[in-house]
Amino acid sequence: STWGASSTYLLVAACLLSSIGKATMAVRNVLVTGCSSGIGLALAVRLARDELKRFRVFATMRNLEKSEALKEQAGPALDKMLEIKDLDVTSEDSIRRCVNSIPQRRVDVL
Repeated sequence: STWGASSTYLLVAACLLSSIGKATMAVRNVLVTGCSSGIGLALAVRLARDELKRFRVFATMRNLEKSEALKEQAGPALDKMLEIKDLDVTSEDSIRRCVNSIPQRRVDVL
């Protein structure tokens, strides 16, 4: 249901934003799946547009041709705090390629 999805998004965003203190200087690498629509898209945009710039978001999706909505909503955060990556979570090769493309292969939050 829409209410369930919205509630889940709000809960995840609230937990991430409150778990990392405002004084934290280190940028956290966050990998978000399913970013072509729905909760994945909303969460990736929210974290990338964080005013304190605490998150470097790797927004992933299976089909990069569906990335227009994400690009539009990310606005100026695109390429600064948000990078779009190809990832099919059902493919080990795709997972390996995606993780290897992340600086130092470091993912702090999945």
